[in-house]
Parts: sequence; structure tokens; C-alpha cells
Amino acid sequence: MKKKNRLPILPAAALLVVFLSACAAADTPPSGTATPDASQSGTDENVKDTAEKTDENDTNVTDENISGTSNSADRIQVTIQKTHEEFKADDGTILLTNDTEMPVVTIQGAEDIAARINQDIEEYYAAFSDDDDEVLEWARSDYEGRQGTDEEAWFNGYTQDVTVSVTRMDDQVLTYKLTAGAYTGGAHGNYSSVAKNYDMATGELIRFEDLADDISRFHAAALDYVVNLAETPSYKERLFEPTKADLDSALFQTGSWVFTGSGIRFFSDPYALGPYSSGEIGFTLPYEKAYEIGLKDAYRYTGNFMEEHYYTSQYDANMENIALDGEPEYYFDLNGDGTEEGIAFYGYVYDAGSEDGKISLYIDGTDWGDVVHAQIDPANGYLDETYLLYDEAPSDDLTEIAVLFTEFYDDGSDSGITGRHYYTYLFQYTPEKELKFTKRLDGYITNPLPPDTP
Repeated sequence: MKKKNRLPILPAAALLVVFLSACAAADTPPSGTATPDASQSGTDENVKDTAEKTDENDTNVTDENISGTSNSADRIQVTIQKTHEEFKADDGTILLTNDTEMPVVTIQGAEDIAARINQDIEEYYAAFSDDDDEVLEWARSDYEGRQGTDEEAWFNGYTQDVTVSVTRMDDQVLTYKLTAGAYTGGAHGNYSSVAKNYDMATGELIRFEDLADDISRFHAAALDYVVNLAETPSYKERLFEPTKADLDSALFQTGSWVFTGSGIRFFSDPYALGPYSSGEIGFTLPYEKAYEIGLKDAYRYTGNFMEEHYYTSQYDANMENIALDGEPEYYFDLNGDGTEEGIAFYGYVYDAGSEDGKISLYIDGTDWGDVVHAQIDPANGYLDETYLLYDEAPSDDLTEIAVLFTEFYDDGSDSGITGRHYYTYLFQYTPEKELKFTKRLDGYITNPLPPDTP
């Protein structure tokens, strides 16, 4: 199950344009960049490529400036450079589309470190750009082979893309998560992710072996934590039946974990630990636990504390047959009274007969799902795959429950649903042992890079 670092084969012309742009961006900090804090992430719109395509094979490049959840966001900036390229048949049919994002960091006062990081990224992308047009030839052969047959109308252009997530950016760590996807015919495409964690003191990549002085102890304790998570209901519904050795080989590689605002997140590609429908499966080691087992102070996170969890789903043709006992999946002191509450979140309880759904959030055996449902309507959107425990105000004793929700919207025209909004809903469990809604924030607080918004 060892992960391979890989990106789609990309045309050299597209990468060359990106790399030339990267060199310029590394010398000059981007201007006009918003610098949201952890509670404001997601309020800025992404820059979209709207340049008109006129050539038979077209390449377009745009830049997007972002900043992360960092108390030094005014001096650390990342530019995401986007390249869009289309390859067409003689009749104008698009055979292959390449969309590439590449990050370029600028650090005021530490230009040498920024240059070192940018050089590593450039070399990594270049390693997968060898002028190989094999995928284009596959697409051309597929298209031409369908002409004059019943399959002619069913050709779908092939696609390759690389997207970038900035999962942590501060004075200690800069983390990119690079996700490469491809569709080359068949029922669906596939994708794979690679992590790039950089030490902001040196600009060098952080290896798994660098995380602790006693890495054997750290590895063993982190693996035990993951094994215990894998036994909980929310993971069992996503996983095959991996052994401890399976989890170890799939997750504990240098490219298979990222620093986030919630901890160290180990991830596996589709099919590695679960079916394609489960997508990428991640296991988050919270920072407090990581410190306990030896994470170096050099990588200490000073932002708002977060602990990330999957929710459990329940489906049945008759909801009366679903027994939600609210048995806790984990324990945490939410209201600062010195006692840990047992928590179980059933993100969707779905009745296949009526197509109705609800949300159940159990705290110490009491279902507060109606409080969550009063703010979030599953019929008008969908929950993100995880929710969080989020310390919005470290000065108080309360830890918020943060629910990430994508809501569809309609502009009122005959076209129906036209887009989506991303929100974070915060709830507090009070000292009086009641759950109350406090606020809604634009965007997902887990992601310094705002999702696409209209």
C-alpha cells in the first residue's frame, strides 16, 4: 500500500509558463491580498479563468493570491498560479483538458527560505513533465474509434488536473496538499494526493522522522491512536477491514500526512483503505495528543484549537427501524466543568422511503439534533465529511462544535440551482448543559484557501 508521489502528465508548454510566472512572483510579494484570520477564512472569492479561447490548442494562465490562518499572515503569502490548456480534434472537439494549480510563496524578510520552497515545488512539478503526450493519444484514439458507431455521441473529453490546498501557514510550518485527478474514460476518474510540509525556519521538507526526537515512540503511539479510530462506527462505515499493518503502510509515509489547524492528518487515496465511494480517508492526530507523545515544539500550532471528526450516517427504508443509541464515539470537556462529555454525531439519518433526513447530535445521551437542524436543512445542501471541536475564544472554558455545511442557492431564474455557499455553524454546550447556536461564518474554518464561491 505504499503511496507513490505522482501527478498527471502535463504538457511542457503549460508548465513552462507557470514556472516563469513563479520566478517573478517569488521576487515580489503579491499586492491586494486579503489576510483573514481563522474565523474569516472563505470570505474572498477565488479568481477564475475567463479568458476567451481562440487557438486550436489553448493555454491560459491566471494568478490567485491567498493567505492562511496565521498570526503572521501579513508577511507570508501564497500565490496559486492556474494554467488551463485544451487540446482539440480537427473538428474542434475537446480531446483533453489540463488544469494545473501551482503554489508560490513569498515571505517578507525571509526571501531565501521562500526561494528554497519554491524551487522544491518547481522541481517536483517538473519531474512529472516530460513532454509525454501519451494521454492525448489515448484520448484521440478513443474519439476516432467511436466515429461512425453507436458510441460516437458518448465520447467524453479526457481531463487531468492538479489542485492545491494550503492546510497550514504560519511562522513554524507551511503545508501544501497537492491533489492530482484524471479522467481517461470509464465510469469515473480517480485522484491521488501528496503532502508537502515545509519547515519555515529552514525551507526544507519535514520528514516523518523529523516530527519527534524519539520517532519510534511517536510512530507507535500515533499508529495505536489511528487503530482505535478505525474501530469507531464513523470509520467502519468507510473502511474495508484494514489490519494494523495496512494502516501503517498506507498512512505513515512522508507524503501521506499534512499539518492542519486540527492536528496532523494522515490520509489515504481512494481504494487504499476503503472503496472509491468513501473517497480519501483521513485520520487526525490532535495536537494535544501529538505533544503528549513527543511532537517537537518547533512544529507547535498556536492558532485556534480544533479537533476533527467524521460523522456517522444511518440509512434505512423505514426510519423506525434505525436505533440511535447515542453511544459516544469519544469524550471531550465541552463546557469547562471539568467533566468530559460523551459525543456522537449522526450527520444524516436517512429514510429511503420518504427521502427525508435529519441530524442527530448526542451529548451525554441527549439528542440535540433539533438545535442543529433548526439552522441546517439537509434538503438544501450537504454536510462536509467532518465536523470539528473549535476553540473560538481560548480565554473562556467553552469549546464550540463547528459544523461545516454547503448550501445550494437559486438566483430566482428558471435555471434552478445555480451555485453553492460554504458556511461554518458554531454551537456551544453551556455550563447549564444545553446546546445553543451562536453564529454562522462564511467559508469553512478548516481551509485557509477559500472554496469557489459566486
